[in-house]
Amino acid sequence: MAMNHAELPLAGASGSSTAAAAPEFLAWAHAHARDNRRHAAELAQITEHPEADAGADARGQQKAWARRRTQERRLHASAMHQMRR
Repeated sequence: MAMNHAELPLAGASGSSTAAAAPEFLAWAHAHARDNRRHAAELAQITEHPEADAGADARGQQKAWARRRTQERRLHASAMHQMRR
């Protein structure tokens, strides 16, 4: 799990948490956190699909998009109808 910069250990020679961390460590920590975020995003794109039939295949993605677009159109038409009353 990635830590943000506020959670990084900053113990110096005295062991206090107020001591500044070495710039090399901070650079590594930020790069490591960035790599972890990117990896999590890549996995989400590959493995998480909110639509039941919207797997990796293009047809499933097209069906999911069509369902969402149809619902958006229905909601828009309903809102316009309510405003005209």
